[in-house]
Amino acid sequence: MKTTIKDIAQATGLSPATVSLVLNNRPSRISDATRERVLAAAAELGYRSNSAAVSLRTGRSYSLGLIVPDIRNDYYATYAKGMEDACQEMGWSLILCSTNGNPERERQYIETLQAKSIDGIAVVTTPPLTGTQSFEANRDLILRMQIPLVQMDLTGYREPINAVVCDHEKGGYMATRHLISLGHQKIAFITGPSSLEGSSSRLKGCMRAFHDYGLPWDDKMLYEGDYTYAAGLDGIDYLSDRDFTAVFAFNDLMAYGVYNGLAKYSLSVPEDVSVVGYDDHFLSSIISVPLTTIRQPIYEMGKEAARILIYKTEHPDTKPVITWFDLKLIVRKSTRKIC
Repeated sequence: MKTTIKDIAQATGLSPATVSLVLNNRPSRISDATRERVLAAAAELGYRSNSAAVSLRTGRSYSLGLIVPDIRNDYYATYAKGMEDACQEMGWSLILCSTNGNPERERQYIETLQAKSIDGIAVVTTPPLTGTQSFEANRDLILRMQIPLVQMDLTGYREPINAVVCDHEKGGYMATRHLISLGHQKIAFITGPSSLEGSSSRLKGCMRAFHDYGLPWDDKMLYEGDYTYAAGLDGIDYLSDRDFTAVFAFNDLMAYGVYNGLAKYSLSVPEDVSVVGYDDHFLSSIISVPLTTIRQPIYEMGKEAARILIYKTEHPDTKPVITWFDLKLIVRKSTRKIC
């Protein structure tokens, strides 16, 4: 026979209302000791909640959705892990949706999440290979559904969207300044899509560093990539007839492509060319030439996105927030000083 809330109430000597508050993780003034007593009795009696019934009764699922372009990318996987851990800490669950950069699939996931009475959605901006207009339409769809929304950057940001972000202009400046401090003046840049705020801001930081150090800027030293490994390879092919001593790739995945692209031209890192990446992917410290990079606290950003959404669900009248995270230059063996 299925264990009910009344069974747990009888076993603990508590009221069904108190037991229900604990099992449904509702805000209350119930003591930790009472909470543990209820949970222990529930485990002993084999209680299983009926999440569908709870959702129908309350209109709440105590679940968040996360939509990313490609879960195979460690960048997105780390963000998802942060959100998942925060949800677990607060008794919530996370539904992960990977769109493969397809805006139609993204829209379908949004509609599916709404049907499941999702309490909040976090979106990592889909690269504009699929069209920024498509992303904006999907973001507007979430807002029309009146589902709390967090996005990971400021691309197309407007209230009442929430955001967790880094100062990418500062990050671009830090990376470029590091190379300049090592004597590099002929620096090539493999950027992300220009329509994404994170990429355009990085580039502004690079240009500002050149200006501050009195160096001439040359747009011919730019290659616009798409944050993929292949873009790093293609970028080196494009730049192969240019004279450069360093490359700043706007994410680590493209930097790995830069490594192999340089090898194709019999150039080694850092003896011939210094390389800087961005993100601090877990592989960056263990590859044959550990990568100098700008570290984003992606896991912590994921946790904060979950906290924002859960708080917004419990306090619907709160104003939207933008939470900023610090960046850090991680110097490894892929950069060296030149004369």
